Amino acid sequence: MIARLLLPGLVAMLLAPGLAGAQDPFGTYSYVRGQRGDQKIAEAELKDNTVKIEDGKLSLIGADGTVQFEIRYVIDDEPEEGTYKATMEIVKSTIMEDAVGAKAKALGKAEGTEILLIYEFGGTDYPESFEPKSPSQHLFVLKKVPAGTQ
Repeated sequence: MIARLLLPGLVAMLLAPGLAGAQDPFGTYSYVRGQRGDQKIAEAELKDNTVKIEDGKLSLIGADGTVQFEIRYVIDDEPEEGTYKATMEIVKSTIMEDAVGAKAKALGKAEGTEILLIYEFGGTDYPESFEPKSPSQHLFVLKKVPAGTQ
């Protein structure tokens, strides 16, 4: 559960510079929806969890306000048709210590104030599209929370 929440934050951070119309790509994002393979993630699992994006770092914050994961990211290529390729690594976790060191290849794309992110931890190739092809691929849609409402 944690890995699926963590990775979206990383991808969001990588994609944040491309957010259309965003004055400042860094900030807090809420989860719009999530999917593992062909299974949708229940809204209750995503509710009240947020992703904080800073320069080079992504923090996944639980409903209780604690940072559950810290992820570092690197954008691997110039965006192609608005899609970014990134490599992410979990560098700290307060809820799943054995996740530290896990890496993922990801695709991200900004659409207005939303970010689409798909990744696969342990994968050596980038996902081919924004449609999960296997249960190990996770897709998230994140929406920037307006400043002052966080």
